[in-house]
Amino acid sequence: MGAIGIDDRRLFRFAVRVETGPGDGSGFLGSGFIAAPGLILTCAHVVKDVGDGPLRIVSELPQVNAATARVLARSADAPGPDGLWDGPDLALIELRDDRGRRIGGHPCPRLDLTAAPPAGPARRRAIIAARPRPGDTRSVPRLRGVDFTWEGLDDHGFWWLAGGHALPGMSGAMLIDPDRRAICGVVNNSRGTGAPTGALATPLSALAALGGPLSSLLNAVTGFNGAGEWDGAFDRRPDSAWRDHWNPGLSGRKFVGREQELADLLAAVEAAEGVAVIQSIGGFGGVGKTALAVAFAHRFGDRFDGRVFHDFESYRGPVADTSTDALGSVLTGIGAATPNEVELLDARARSDRWHAAAADRRLLMVWDNVDDAGQLDGLLVRGSGCVTIVTTRDRLEIGDAGDLRLDVLEAHEAVAMFTALAGDGHPPALVAELVRRDLRVPVLIATHAREIAGGDVALEEIIEDLPEPDRSRPQGDPHHQRDLFDRLEGSYRRLDPSEREAFRAFGAHPGALATLGGLAAAMDCDLREAERRMHGLTGAGLAVRDLTRTSRERALRCYRAHDLLRVYGAHLAAAEGDLDGFRLALAQHYLDRLGTAFEEHPAWFEAEVETIERLATGGDTVEYAHLARFLGYRALRYCAYDAAETGFTQAERIDRARGDDRRTGHSLWGLGEVARLRGQLEPAAARYRAALACSEAAGDPGGVGNARRGLAEVVQLRGDAELAERHYTAAMEAYREGGFAHRMIYVERGLARVAILRGEHRLAAERFASALAASESEGDSYGIAFALLGIGDAALAAGDEDEAAARYEDSKALFDTGGDPVGAANAVQGLGKAALSAGDTALARARFQEAERVYLEHDAARSLTDLKADLVRLEAAELNL
Repeated sequence: MGAIGIDDRRLFRFAVRVETGPGDGSGFLGSGFIAAPGLILTCAHVVKDVGDGPLRIVSELPQVNAATARVLARSADAPGPDGLWDGPDLALIELRDDRGRRIGGHPCPRLDLTAAPPAGPARRRAIIAARPRPGDTRSVPRLRGVDFTWEGLDDHGFWWLAGGHALPGMSGAMLIDPDRRAICGVVNNSRGTGAPTGALATPLSALAALGGPLSSLLNAVTGFNGAGEWDGAFDRRPDSAWRDHWNPGLSGRKFVGREQELADLLAAVEAAEGVAVIQSIGGFGGVGKTALAVAFAHRFGDRFDGRVFHDFESYRGPVADTSTDALGSVLTGIGAATPNEVELLDARARSDRWHAAAADRRLLMVWDNVDDAGQLDGLLVRGSGCVTIVTTRDRLEIGDAGDLRLDVLEAHEAVAMFTALAGDGHPPALVAELVRRDLRVPVLIATHAREIAGGDVALEEIIEDLPEPDRSRPQGDPHHQRDLFDRLEGSYRRLDPSEREAFRAFGAHPGALATLGGLAAAMDCDLREAERRMHGLTGAGLAVRDLTRTSRERALRCYRAHDLLRVYGAHLAAAEGDLDGFRLALAQHYLDRLGTAFEEHPAWFEAEVETIERLATGGDTVEYAHLARFLGYRALRYCAYDAAETGFTQAERIDRARGDDRRTGHSLWGLGEVARLRGQLEPAAARYRAALACSEAAGDPGGVGNARRGLAEVVQLRGDAELAERHYTAAMEAYREGGFAHRMIYVERGLARVAILRGEHRLAAERFASALAASESEGDSYGIAFALLGIGDAALAAGDEDEAAARYEDSKALFDTGGDPVGAANAVQGLGKAALSAGDTALARARFQEAERVYLEHDAARSLTDLKADLVRLEAAELNL
């Protein structure tokens, strides 16, 4: 059984800060938590000096924040001579509304009021309030999680906890037993005066012995345990090792300079004393923000349990990544979800999965090229010891994040950087002059150093092409980037004409990584010529071959460069008038590949899908609408639902603006497919209905048939056989009118499933047989596999286990050949059902477990639901043996 991962963020709404005063943190007294409707539990010593005066309770719940708070009851609050209490140290705070009534209607946590000491060392999590900068009264307290280990029971009934940095303000915090998913105690104090780690806690079972108002809490919580809001914060994770998601182009090993900035970052982490740190690194493009973050990770990475890096690419192309996009990459990268699985998760589900995976881990996270704080929604992890670095060209408001602004390098640092890349032996005076004219900007120095290392140009020649620094404008000037471009002009001019074209095409290419196949298409040349041209760019320091993504297929070899270089290339392409030409050539290339025999090239799609998304969303003409729609169709085939939704949404927007109802209907149908395959039936039905209206308005029988078939599949999944058949019949009529014989086979199989839903097994067998014959006549192996699977289901329903097993085996063989693991698992599940029907429970269990492994790997939610019903029948059969 895997360990419990706790999503602290979801538990924060049950924790509170106890304060007096204006609510700015200056009157912070300690921690507490909601124990029952209108009741807060904390420590007696937290509120000992308050008397009968009002308190301020700071919570994420508005009704709790707005309530009037007063101490209802408390136990003795005098410590002994050793600074520790000799009995329970608890207080109950009552919350009342403006009419004097105790408030209610808010969620409550699960309490373990009979909590007993564990049999041995056991993990416990506390949700505490603490200042990000301990000792600084201007530092507003924040909630955080701290892990302790239960160690023993003392003579006074306190639990002794080891580990977990003791911080001022933690008294009154909830202590959680992750296995029981319940609050088991209240944190009282650190373990003795001066102890840096460890704490004492009062188990909630002590309430029963206190009597009076405090023990009345026992009755108040009845009926409120196990709130869904609380239980959702606990996730039993599989026992799997963490896998870093760390793929920046830089390694950090050759980083030079910025020693003071690295020291400042480290000092911020150490001063936090274990509290999560969020640090922003700002500055103009090319000043070295990402390089500094990566260097910090390289130098101090061994202090963390894991690392995460994601580039939002906010300063290139028309559309930056969202937090949902980022989590799609991160969850698969760290191994918390399979690619198929993550495509089925919406934004909230991805965030929940991320926080569950990050729970209990000390992580270093770099969120690169962020231009809007909203891109970080659901991403920020504030677990104990975690560090988040955000790089940005803008000044972002990210809570209490520190802000480090980078300037250009110091002169000696600039020289050291050049030498590290270009090697020793260059005349010092010339090196000093080069970095002076490069304005000591890292990206310019790196480009020219790599050009020198290539051996085809002399330092004097580069210097001659560089303007004097007094002709440049300050960083804040809107034309500052133009000054940086001026210092790259000589490198561009030294290329031969075909290499210059390659640099412009490279800049016009919208992907973070440009494949050789895409670049060749943009330039209308063959792969070998494109590779020769790109080799010229790498020698000039204007591109880098990305060796982190290698491929035996030449067309999928990738190139990258700093954003400033790519933007310069795009600027030159626009100036030469070939920017649109490059992108339209790319669009046509991708349309050709998406529209022909594509199923045989999944590796190509995986390598190019991000570029196709960015290209399709970068224009508003009919060509871009076609590309977006074809992206949607093919992404559905490969379960890439994020890409499918992006494509269909863009196509629908363009086609609707053009008044093209027919194509708008097709895009809306595609969005319905995305929702249905994600298990979102109501949104799917709404999109199919909208698609139907557009297709009917356009007189498009194919679109009408698609929309009707989609509606039929939704109501069939809901168990409504009558309405499903009506929709399928209408779809069949529309396809027949339009001459879409192939699509009529889909409907035939759907009608067969309706017959099974009604219990009409002979009719189902006949319809599946008809679909099989039609698919065989077309040579459609997938259609044959699905028809055989249906015939097996119909035979099993009729009691013919041998016939069913034979058809399932045939179906499995075809799905295996076609590379469809979920389809093959459906057939294996069928074999398990046939074995169960024949009384062979051991074989049935083996088959079901085999299918379950595949369903879990690919997050086949509907198949898992069906399998659970089969497992229930199996367990009943095993009990009756």
